[in-house]
Amino acid sequence: MAKREIPLFVFDTTRDHNLGECDFVACTDVDNAFVAKIDLVTDQDNVITDTLRIVRNNGPIKLRIEIKRITGKNPDNAAIRTLMKKAEDLYCERTQSHVNIDKPSKAEMLKFLDVLISGNKHNIAQAGSNTDERKVILTSLAMLEAIRDELR
Repeated sequence: MAKREIPLFVFDTTRDHNLGECDFVACTDVDNAFVAKIDLVTDQDNVITDTLRIVRNNGPIKLRIEIKRITGKNPDNAAIRTLMKKAEDLYCERTQSHVNIDKPSKAEMLKFLDVLISGNKHNIAQAGSNTDERKVILTSLAMLEAIRDELR
């Protein structure tokens, strides 16, 4: 089988945690295959090791890729580090939302509202027992959902 008859990376973007996405990537390289967790972290320094990569940042939030299992037949640490970097680049390219702020379409506005609503749902969990903060988040969430429903 030729090396690229199957995708090099398979992303699972269905997981959540309190900062947003908590995704997984499976690298299917025959020799250097791995499964890694991709999530967002705060207050962490840049790190590059054979199984961990924390480099890209957007303000205080950074992207972390951490290998959970190496499944390749002949793993090579240098090759795995390169593949982790490629996975990071592809993940960032595919998951970044580009917003047209000049003349957004109705579909773009609805999509952006869905992102805001999802973020607010995550913020509820972070508010914990702070009832004032929870009230503000719930009010904001209700208003965003009302706007979305009206646009539909």
